[in-house]
Amino acid sequence: MNVITIVLSIILFSLLALNAVGVWWISRLLLPLVHFGGPYVPTRQKTVDEMVRFAMLRPSDRVADLGSGDGRIVIAAAKAGVADALGIEINASLVRKSKRSAERLGLQNIHFVCESFWKSNVMDRTVIFLFQVPYTMRRLESKLREELPIGARIVSNDFTFVDWQPSEEHGQIRIYTKTAPT
Repeated sequence: MNVITIVLSIILFSLLALNAVGVWWISRLLLPLVHFGGPYVPTRQKTVDEMVRFAMLRPSDRVADLGSGDGRIVIAAAKAGVADALGIEINASLVRKSKRSAERLGLQNIHFVCESFWKSNVMDRTVIFLFQVPYTMRRLESKLREELPIGARIVSNDFTFVDWQPSEEHGQIRIYTKTAPT
C-alpha cells in the first residue's frame, strides 16, 4: 500500500467513526422527543436549590421528577429529608449516572427508573418537579390533574401549564397546587 491509500483509508475510517458517533449522539437527544418529552438540559444547581426551597418539602412528601436527567433535583429532595424521592428518566445512561450519584452519597430514600413518565403512575406523589417543553406541558397538565392527589404540588422550572394557574411564582419557577374540582 502506498501512503496515499493509507491516508485515504484513515480519513474514510475516521469519517465513518464520526458518523456513527453522530448518529448515536443524535438518537440519544431524540429519544425523549420521540416519546413526547424534552431533551436533557441540566438544571443549574442554584435553580435546583431554589426549586427545592420553594417546594417547601416535608418529611412525609413523596417526590418525583419527571424527566430527571442526571438526578440532581431528586438527590436534592432526598437530601432535604423527604419520605421517598423518585426520578423517572427515559435515558438509561442518565439513570445509571443518577443511581451512582445517589449510592455515592449513601441516600436510602431515593430510586430511579428508566421509563417514559407517560407510563408512570404518580398517584402516590405529593410533589412533582418539572422542566419540560411547552408541547409536553400541555399533555402533562391533563395527566397530573387526573392522577395527583388533592394538595399535591408541582414545581415547574421555566415552562407553564396552559389552563392551570400557578399558586405561587418565584421568577421562572412556578408552583401549582392540585385543588378539589369545582
